Amino acid sequence: MGVVEEALEHASREVKSPAPMAKRNACDKAFLAVIKAFDEYLIARGYPEPERHGDRFSYVRDLERKSPKLAKLRLSDKLGARFSLSHEACFYDGKIELAEEEIEKSKELVKIIQGLPR
Repeated sequence: MGVVEEALEHASREVKSPAPMAKRNACDKAFLAVIKAFDEYLIARGYPEPERHGDRFSYVRDLERKSPKLAKLRLSDKLGARFSLSHEACFYDGKIELAEEEIEKSKELVKIIQGLPR
């Protein structure tokens, strides 16, 4: 099992906990799955492994500029949404009411990324 699948598995389990900290951690693990899925895709497409979130966003936007098909998927917008909601709002700010929806949206985004041609 890779880090993407393992992170999503932990997120799916932790989001069901009544403990607020577990829900916060679930969101961060879901976000980890998203960024690692993006990293795997970017590396497969010839980009260097991103060192920072800014690098990741830059590479995804570069791919979108080069491919109208990818641009239509609005991957950079979806990555930004998961960053803002899963990572910042749910994990850092403790808005755990977002947790279940964010886990599902992260799973959907990972599925999209993993289904893209390499």
